[in-house]
Amino acid sequence: MDVRKFRVIIAEDEKLIAKNIAKHIEEENPCFKVCGIYSNGEDALEAVRQQPPDVVFTDISMPVMTGLELASEIYHTMNNVKCVIITGYADFEYAKEALHYGVTDYLLKPVDREELHKVLKELELSLTGLYDNARTDGGQEQSLSPEEIVRLVEDYVQANYAGDLDLNTIAQNLGFSSSYLTKVFNKVENTTPSKYIRNYRMGIAKQLMNDKKMTLQQIAAAVGYNDPFHFSRSFKQTIGMTPSEYRDSLK
Repeated sequence: MDVRKFRVIIAEDEKLIAKNIAKHIEEENPCFKVCGIYSNGEDALEAVRQQPPDVVFTDISMPVMTGLELASEIYHTMNNVKCVIITGYADFEYAKEALHYGVTDYLLKPVDREELHKVLKELELSLTGLYDNARTDGGQEQSLSPEEIVRLVEDYVQANYAGDLDLNTIAQNLGFSSSYLTKVFNKVENTTPSKYIRNYRMGIAKQLMNDKKMTLQQIAAAVGYNDPFHFSRSFKQTIGMTPSEYRDSLK
């Protein structure tokens, strides 16, 4: 059974600390994937708005926008995103204040691996419950908004795009009918889940094209295409040129 991946963003202005935290998060709990590291709260907030993660780990003392301001903004505008504060002893009182902004927990620097493991386990249980409660029961749709259902689909695609993935697989795993997902997704995003899958995969493929060591066949496999011809056709349909033409344009 595939491990569900919850998306994490880290806001921390000290690069080495940020990289170590990202590494430890993924080592301590494979359910979490770090999708972005930002050196100030403003950049992190923009990333959260563009593609909401499941969890934000944020330092308190950062330039431009502090971690408290970031947590407050997330709490008041998208309170389904969980926040964990990372703080030094000097900021401990501020960390306690952050609990008023819906912050889930806090970690003291230097981050203790055992404490991190506990926090991640609690987050996993909380997030898994949130997702499982979103599933249908006896064919009845739960009281999720269309936007929340779309978020479930997008998160599933982003965690599983490299594997065998189609609308029926997503519907089965999320507990909705394929027709219902298509109707809701089209209403919110003005496109279908199948097109979203293809567009997301092609976006990742474009990024991988920058790695000159990867062959086109390897890139195709990395985004879930076992047939290079099928990949090439989908790439051209989405991007407007073949994979070879796109790679040549990068030179």
